[in-house]
Amino acid sequence: TMASGSTWKTWFQICISLCMINIRLWCELVHLLPLAQEMKEKLSMYVLCIGLKVLSLTQFQVKFDLDPVQMAKGWVAIRRSLARKKSVFLLMNHVSKLDGMLMGMVAPLDVTAQCKTYMSSILFRAFLVGKIWKLVGHKPVHFKSDEYGKFSVDKERQAAVQEQIKEFMLKGKILIFCPEGQINKNPRNLLPFRRGSFALPAELGMDIWALTTHNAQKVWPFKSGMGGLPSTIKLSLTKIHSGGEKISTPEKIKEACVQMADSCRVSMQAEVDRFYEEETKQNQ
Repeated sequence: TMASGSTWKTWFQICISLCMINIRLWCELVHLLPLAQEMKEKLSMYVLCIGLKVLSLTQFQVKFDLDPVQMAKGWVAIRRSLARKKSVFLLMNHVSKLDGMLMGMVAPLDVTAQCKTYMSSILFRAFLVGKIWKLVGHKPVHFKSDEYGKFSVDKERQAAVQEQIKEFMLKGKILIFCPEGQINKNPRNLLPFRRGSFALPAELGMDIWALTTHNAQKVWPFKSGMGGLPSTIKLSLTKIHSGGEKISTPEKIKEACVQMADSCRVSMQAEVDRFYEEETKQNQ
């Protein structure tokens, strides 16, 4: 009913506010410690993801449906890659403002502690939470325009950021990425994957994994200022590309980008289709 929907939204707003205040406070404290910057960011990621796990436990109306064995095997394989200093590109389909938080809610803490992601530079200016993204070491994407569907990036400002990410990834880390580049208003069909996003995985010969989600937009709809509506979110973790040799020439990188963007989109779309087909069967 309508009333219960707004009640759950209010509950979600109270819980997320309390969680974010705590996360911000603890991250600020971590950054006062006499540690190296990378260690401060890593500890701040622990703080953020513990906070997100606590938040997910308070949301009784939101259920997670995943295959724990398949998921655990995936994280083990990712840990093995990282142990060999082989970095991982982790793709997510982007259907809601909840997506980034889902990773923190379901992934093991030792995995998320080795993650960074790109976020639109506007998000770093957000009240209370904007500073958190900086403290955990996430990196901004400097778009020239805030319009939906406009992806031109300020190349000069972005070049420096890309260098920082490359340096991080050379140590065997995880880069979380939404290859669609924006929230998809029609989750049934993935948007085209941005080819430029695959330059680093091509160059470094990274493995690519997909954390595919289903129904997150029902919990936090596209046009809604606040989430928290009752639903069941399905998730799966699948390896969709095995990284090979490092590629060094710009032409070859460009070629690999096209191929990887297309094949990864096909693999993720298959997962999305599977979720929708399962749902249709359940509703029959």
